[in-house]
Amino acid sequence: MPDTPAADTRRIFAVIDGNSLMHRAFHAVPPTMNAPDGRPTNAIFGFLNMFLKMIDAFHPDGVAVAFDRGKPRVRMEMLPQYKAQRPPMDPDLREQFPMIKKLLGELSVPILEAEGWEGDDILGTLARTGEAAGCDMYLITGDRDMYQLSTEHVKIVGTKKGLSDVQIMTPESVEDLYHGITPELVPDFYGLKGDTSDNIPGVPGIGPKKASALIAQYGSLDEVIAHADEVKGKMGENLRAHIDDALLSRRVATIQTNAPVELDFEHTAFPAYDAAAVSAALGELGINAMQNRFLALIGDDGGAASATAACMELPETIYARAASGEGVARAAARLSAALEAGEWVAAVLDDDREDGALFGLTHTLWVALPDVLLAFEEPDGGVADALPASDGFDFSHGLIAGVLGRLFAAGKVVSPDVKALIHELVPADSAVPALMDALDVDAARIFDTVVAAYLLDSARSSFDDGYIADTYLHAPLPAAAGEDGAAADALPAAARSAALALAALEPLATALDANDAVGVFTQIEMPLVPVLVDMERAGMLVDPARLAAMSDKLSGQIDELADRIRALAGDETFNIGSPMQLSHVLFDVMGLPTKGLKKTQRGYYSTNAKVLEDLARDHEVVRLILEWREKSKIKSTYLDTLGPLAGQYGDRRVHTTYNQTITATGRLSSSNPNLQNIPTRSELGHTVKTAFSAGEGKVFLAVDYSQIELRLLAHLSADEHLVAAFNEGEDFHAETAARVFGVPVSEVTRELRSRAKAVNFGIVYGQQAYGLSQSLDIPMAEAREMIEAYFRAYPGVRTYLDRTVAEAKARGYAETMFGRRRPIPEFKMRNPAQRAFGERTAMNHPMQGSAADIIKIAMARVARRLRDEGFAARMILQVHDELDFECPEDEVERLTAMVREEMEGVVSLRVPLIAEASTGVTWADAK
Repeated sequence: MPDTPAADTRRIFAVIDGNSLMHRAFHAVPPTMNAPDGRPTNAIFGFLNMFLKMIDAFHPDGVAVAFDRGKPRVRMEMLPQYKAQRPPMDPDLREQFPMIKKLLGELSVPILEAEGWEGDDILGTLARTGEAAGCDMYLITGDRDMYQLSTEHVKIVGTKKGLSDVQIMTPESVEDLYHGITPELVPDFYGLKGDTSDNIPGVPGIGPKKASALIAQYGSLDEVIAHADEVKGKMGENLRAHIDDALLSRRVATIQTNAPVELDFEHTAFPAYDAAAVSAALGELGINAMQNRFLALIGDDGGAASATAACMELPETIYARAASGEGVARAAARLSAALEAGEWVAAVLDDDREDGALFGLTHTLWVALPDVLLAFEEPDGGVADALPASDGFDFSHGLIAGVLGRLFAAGKVVSPDVKALIHELVPADSAVPALMDALDVDAARIFDTVVAAYLLDSARSSFDDGYIADTYLHAPLPAAAGEDGAAADALPAAARSAALALAALEPLATALDANDAVGVFTQIEMPLVPVLVDMERAGMLVDPARLAAMSDKLSGQIDELADRIRALAGDETFNIGSPMQLSHVLFDVMGLPTKGLKKTQRGYYSTNAKVLEDLARDHEVVRLILEWREKSKIKSTYLDTLGPLAGQYGDRRVHTTYNQTITATGRLSSSNPNLQNIPTRSELGHTVKTAFSAGEGKVFLAVDYSQIELRLLAHLSADEHLVAAFNEGEDFHAETAARVFGVPVSEVTRELRSRAKAVNFGIVYGQQAYGLSQSLDIPMAEAREMIEAYFRAYPGVRTYLDRTVAEAKARGYAETMFGRRRPIPEFKMRNPAQRAFGERTAMNHPMQGSAADIIKIAMARVARRLRDEGFAARMILQVHDELDFECPEDEVERLTAMVREEMEGVVSLRVPLIAEASTGVTWADAK
């Protein structure tokens, strides 16, 4: 923050280097933002975000923006090669300059530019004229050579990292940064060290440290030159040979203060814009999230802070406390009235548990209604004496249970975590009685705001309250109680979340409709929520004693491997688990080849899995390291943790958590513990699964889709030969091998089939020749020919994939059969590798995303039939294309038929959708 200026004199004026800030914004903000008409807006968004932060920090009385105009003729006349090495401006960035200038015009912010002059010189000119006019000047720029302008009344505001981290440079901080170089000596400093980014030569061999040391010793560049004969060694030789370069470099690096621009500092003010015009301009660009922030600056929200945003400032809070009965009847009456009126009600659970703890001391359910906030509070675990029934609420199992029971039975509930609310009544620990059937929850009467936000932008990794408030309410999230900047009457974070959920309901629903995502939300994701509650409650039976025995056995093997590794490394003592130490031993001590390897940011060669797998072909020590890593990971991730996790629950079972908003594809993920990532093809992973059993008199039943993504490729591409290969052939990979390699099916060898299988799955994932050559360990040319042969065999596939990529590029997203969209920001990135990843994503998402949709639909249907038809079997796990069940032996045949019927009947394709079943006493036996 700047020093507060004297109240009696100087106005504060900010001048922004428009080119500098637009460039930084363009590279700091992902290229996923577009105006409704498709024009890119990421640089504009980043520019405005920094602009508003500058306003908040400095509260300037006036603002202006300077832009470069034309080639930098003024400096090119001094130095023809000035900035000649810089690449052309990205077309997406160039397109945004006229847009930001038009928007600045609507904001009544003066734009200053002059043909042949750079923004630096315009800032320099305004710094001096503004200072002379009695203003405190703040120059917003990313260029360090601007530090030479710093005085008592001119401060340089530099962006250090991205757009969020800034530093304010004064004469004292400039001198401190450059070890004695005062602002007026900055051009001398650049005269010696040059500036490679601008093609300013300086003196070869003299960098920042030597330049500052020379100037500190002699006082200025002129004095350094005068004493050039005293400078010894190569540096002295270079200095004496490049005196003219040093003087020219100083001249080029000197900011001009005589640019042909003028500004009326006395009568230029900020803010001074029209609310309606700014709202319209921001709306035209699709940058609605900032409207309220700009309108608030002129004290006019223009109605933009709509009734939804107003819900975050509820006028009344009613506390209902179980311990005393205080307020319960009043709160219950208000909630009953809302339920009878058919209103949506927001609910969020809060407790005082610390991270990682199972229990806290108090439990509060915050319920937001349009005009009031209700706080239902009770000690953790409920109270001994039940409250009397009130307004149709049954409090026999506690205050919060009574409220939630009524909400799910008769209300419409919106929340950022609906699943957590249901779990309050249907605990994950199956030893604790459930107070309702999770499947009784009506999917049409629940709305999870985080799931909705995820469907609207599945490429994001976080959908917290701040993001939802900014994106869908176009308002900053007010600080909660206990946070920095919170008002005295600020709501607790959970209460704020409830108010926000209610406020965001309508704009989220509108956005789902506008993005054709209502079907995925209402028909796939919301029906799945109660199903996941049931599966999380069912858990999986695990044998802690077997896990411990396996861990002990593996521990000995890990120690033995470590001894062999260290012996092969020449008895070096090092931590095999440390990438830095391992890199040192492999590449410095043992001298393993480093050709083509990249170093990490910390300066050592990477030892990631890909690097080691390539080296393992020729080096036994690397093979042993990979084995050591696998066994160590299995031991720490599963064998040493699953038993204690099960021990936390009364039912002694492992309960995973399913996440609906993690993967961009739409697949579910599993955490705490992650049961989907136990290696399926390794012997070790198989061993871990032997510790999971179905229990006495029961078996594991595993049912998984056979080659579902390939079948979806056949359906979506409609390639007649691919469809025929599925419909006619008993062995699809052999059929493909026959067509690709031009041999009869009867002559397809195991090797040819294996190669065809690799190509089949590689095509689904958009794999190119390099990836196929790596997976099959064959030359690139051979891999390329195999892919070309595949497309000759199935020409409709190439046509479909090309069309899919083209459509995704035009839209900015790929889409599943069911309308699940996946944004692909990589299409707009400058890095060719990232753009190639975007193309692979566009090819794959229709198959992988559709497969995710299909199994989710199947899960909901199977769960309801399990209940409605009285099965004792339970669905306990989903692993991508597979559903696992704990099934009594006498139900296996009936359950298998039902599950296959539902899984195969989700959708009608051009080829059969096949679900294959297998059983076993343990999880390992079943798969």
